[in-house]
Formats: sequence, C-alpha cells, structure tokens
Amino acid sequence: MRKKIYFHFFSTFFDFLLFNFFKMIPNFFELNQFFTNEKACIEFLIDKGLLVSQPRCFRCRKTTYRFVSLLKCKNRNCSWAKSIYNGSVFGNTRLSPTKVFFIGYLWLIGCPNSSIQVMTGCSSGTITSFAKLFREMVTNEIEETQTQIGGEGIIVEIDESKFGKRKYNRGHSVEGAWVIGGVERTPERRIFAEVVEKRDAETLLEVIKRRVAPGSTIHTDMWKAYNNIPEIISQSTHLTVNHSKNFKDPGTGVHTNTIEGTWNSIKINIPGRARHKKLIGGYIAEFIWRRQSKDDLWAAFLTCLSHSLVF
Repeated sequence: MRKKIYFHFFSTFFDFLLFNFFKMIPNFFELNQFFTNEKACIEFLIDKGLLVSQPRCFRCRKTTYRFVSLLKCKNRNCSWAKSIYNGSVFGNTRLSPTKVFFIGYLWLIGCPNSSIQVMTGCSSGTITSFAKLFREMVTNEIEETQTQIGGEGIIVEIDESKFGKRKYNRGHSVEGAWVIGGVERTPERRIFAEVVEKRDAETLLEVIKRRVAPGSTIHTDMWKAYNNIPEIISQSTHLTVNHSKNFKDPGTGVHTNTIEGTWNSIKINIPGRARHKKLIGGYIAEFIWRRQSKDDLWAAFLTCLSHSLVF
C-alpha cells in the first residue's frame, strides 16, 4: 500500500514539474531548503510578507527585535512580546513552519491527502484540517474577486448539476447538493458555480442575473426554469439544445458540452463524503481559483497566505 502511495506521489509530482515548467512555479528542489531549514524558511516567509514583521512595539512604540521566532520590545521596562506566527496559518499548530509550508506546497501541486500524510509523517486528521484551511483561504480570495462572466458577443453555457447522487442507486445515502454554474466559451474559460437550495426558476434566475453580464449569448438545455433569461439579462440572446434528442443541435450548433465537461472536472477531485452542502463549496472554490490562477499558481498561493495574515 505504501509503495503505491509513493508511486502515486512521484508520478503526480513529476507530471506537475513538466506541466508547470514554463509557469514560474518553483520546483521541489528550488524550495527544498525552506522545507528542511527552519531559519531559511522563516526568512523567506517574512520576506514574502507571510509572517508578522512588526517594527515597533504596540505598547510603547519602541523598536522591536526578533529572537528566533519571537518579536520583543527593545525597551527593558516593557514586557511586550509576540510570536511571529500569530495570525498566520503557521500559528495555532505544533508543527514547525517548514512542515506547514511543505504541506501547503504538496496541496498546491495536487497531491492526495494520503500521499501528503506519508511524505510528512502527519496524521490524517492534521492533513485534512490543513487542506480545509487552504480551501477556506482560496474561497475568501474568490469571494473578494467575483465578477460577472460573459459580455457582448461572448457565449456563456449554463447548467445545473447534482453533486452527491448515488450511482445506479448503490452505496450509502448522500444528502447531495444542487449547483448552478456557467462557463465562457473563451480561451480563459472563466466560470462561476454556486450551491443552491433548489433549482426552481426563482433561484436559478437570481444567480444568473447576478453572475452573467448583459449582452451575453446564453446556451442552456430546455429546463423550463431558464425560459425567462432574456427578461433578466439585458441585450442577451438565449439559445437552447434539446438533450432528449441531441447533445448538439444539428441546426444551430448550440450545445452545453463545455459546462458539462467542467462539472466532470470538478467532481473528479471531490471525495464522495464531501459532496454535501457543508463542504462542497470549498472544493468548488478551489477549482475556480486554480483555473483563474493557472498562469502563476505559486504567486496566487503566496498572495492567499499573505491575505490570511491578521496582525
């Protein structure tokens, strides 16, 4: 079993290196010193603004100095001190910053939790908690940068999908969740996806009105909830495909294959036990964040870490 995990890790790792060779993402060997040398790791994290670097004491406003991982006031009459890990993802844990940083890197390159557990020696619960923390970070990042997709002359495919249904009615019962999403038919493939309580017209049209720009050409299937799209999106064109007859309309060429493929890409990375309303949003946000940041995923990851820092 362990041999299989090691094989999967190294296969994933080297595929990642080849795929990202020209994408400004440091490889493992470039970052190795920050995973093994705590002093070098701390200096790197401070340089990138990922750890507290407070030049003055909060009490007496005197200058501070750093002793290993502790900031202290230079005023002998002042007892102010603060850990440089406070308010960061490196705080509130017994793990060293080198190990936390390594876990973050492995999560970033897409290693499964079981492989991260073997490579770091951490428990399954620890890896799960950090993966959840990283998803929360990117979720906050996505929420702050949400914009409408589509626009004049841009095709937007819209569809809804059920996450968590049992295949062939086998396996344990799963609560599941409905998700509505849209994707541009452009090279950037900008996307939105939101978990909804139900897929009635009122719910779906509210999301579409908020997330799709005026002037878009909108492709959907013939689900009746989409009938009033032209009324809520100004200057839009709404075209449909009848999936009971064709995946692609032979006359108009209308299809929703792009969003259907996107659903498959999202679902393949979500464990079955996480396909419910409480957890699924984080996995969807992670997928959107990775797509938006694909040109410089490393810089985007460091930005998320810095934005999560609370002084």
